[in-house]
Amino acid sequence: MNFPSAPANNPLDAGSQASDKTFFGEFDRYALFAVHTRFDAVQWFVADAELPDPVTGKPSIIRQAATPEEAVAGLRFNDVL
Repeated sequence: MNFPSAPANNPLDAGSQASDKTFFGEFDRYALFAVHTRFDAVQWFVADAELPDPVTGKPSIIRQAATPEEAVAGLRFNDVL
């Protein structure tokens, strides 16, 4: 499985998206993307389009991890990233 490479972290952009979203899963249910942090490296997030956030109505963030492999571990998906 091929994962996106980790973009360089920019602490001045902490909280902003650091990579394009990679969609996977049946009907592109999940989105994997990196976010800049105020620390040494980006963090990887997974959003679930079938689980809307009760406040914003947007896809809920269901995972956060240091690597894309850790972020998607255990999720069922039929497409190779």
